[in-house]
Amino acid sequence: MTDTTKSLCDFLDASPTPYHAADNIKAYLAAHGAIQLDERDAWNLEPGAAYFVTRGSSAVVAFRPGLRPFGAEGFIMAGAHTDSPCLKIRRGAERAARSMLRIAVEVYGGAILSGWLDRPLALAGRVFLRGEGGLRELLYSSGRPVGVIPNLPIHLNREINKGIEYNPHQHLPVLVETAGIDTKAAAAAQAGGAGDGDSWLARLAAADLGVSPEAVAALDLSFVDAQGAVAFGRDGAGELVNSPRLDDLAGCHAILEAFGAALPTSRTQAACFLDAEEVGSMTAQGADSSFVRDMLARINLSMNGTAEDFYRAVPRSLCVSVDGAQAWNPAYPEKFDEGFSPLLGKGPAVKMNANQRYATDALTADRFAETCRCAGVPFQTYMSRADIQPGTTIGPISSSRLGVRTIDVGHPLLAMHAIRETIEGSDHRAMIGALKEFFKEAQAS
Repeated sequence: MTDTTKSLCDFLDASPTPYHAADNIKAYLAAHGAIQLDERDAWNLEPGAAYFVTRGSSAVVAFRPGLRPFGAEGFIMAGAHTDSPCLKIRRGAERAARSMLRIAVEVYGGAILSGWLDRPLALAGRVFLRGEGGLRELLYSSGRPVGVIPNLPIHLNREINKGIEYNPHQHLPVLVETAGIDTKAAAAAQAGGAGDGDSWLARLAAADLGVSPEAVAALDLSFVDAQGAVAFGRDGAGELVNSPRLDDLAGCHAILEAFGAALPTSRTQAACFLDAEEVGSMTAQGADSSFVRDMLARINLSMNGTAEDFYRAVPRSLCVSVDGAQAWNPAYPEKFDEGFSPLLGKGPAVKMNANQRYATDALTADRFAETCRCAGVPFQTYMSRADIQPGTTIGPISSSRLGVRTIDVGHPLLAMHAIRETIEGSDHRAMIGALKEFFKEAQAS
């Protein structure tokens, strides 16, 4: 595989949850000389230096103050989201029956459920430990399969291949153990909650972390695909990447690579990695929060800008939202507009929708097309059929909260929201190339 594809696959494998993704983004930024700031501290920023701020352990905003006044030049910003559909573990999750222990889950986001069945699943998330100084948060990944959701045999449902609706409460609890189950202890753990030291989950996490189960105060865990990212086909054009969480960690990786390679310009540059897009973005660390606006306002203030300067900067600015674009699938041609369905291997897709599911307009679409031409990379256009409304992105939310012109673009992606999705390696390299050119732009007229 190419170096860029390997880097993407490594990032995907190391980021089973938004918390891990944010941690890896922070490590990358620090390794490239960016300075971590705390929202609680006073800031003294240097024009041209790189900084980053985290919120909620799952979102990061990185920025490089411009070399000229904020109000006179504005900002250029790219954003993606760190979360993906998954199975979140419920509090009091243990369900024991006839020596079989299952862990109850809730579906996070708009997941395609069928792919989660009969597949080895791992655990990942956060573990909170009790200590003298209060609770301590640790990232956790089992690093191995620990459960499976077994399907019903075809002999007991001869119609199963004609389609089945899976009930999350009944059908999706994950089987984790079949021997030596103490149903009374499991019932007590269920009543006590997910953080109880006697629970199967707490004992597993404690053993992996090398701590006592009694030290486990709370768990914030999800089941994730235990298999890592794979790449196959020819290097260069034709190299396919199949992995969990390509929507939208591929967007995060592309922005991160482009921001890391960018040099200071007259304008402020920002890279935003936000959580909770899959559930509406209405959290403190989501796009529909004050996070990005707070960061931009503080950059302006640190450069001795006034409120008037902030409002002057916004109409001079430009944002690109990077998220997956539904690629044409030859098995379902009737679901696509043939003239505006992006193909794998033909470059990033500019996403447009009359009902503002995407924030792109004619002007910003032309700007991104020109950016791609300057970068020497191909591009294409995505519009859904007129009788099908697509999903949305952080683009319209960021545009409405900030008042900034926005472009929605994405990697052509097969099986969006499946447990495993597929992109083409050359499209990812083209996206990075376009974003590098985007961050170079001195002004957005």
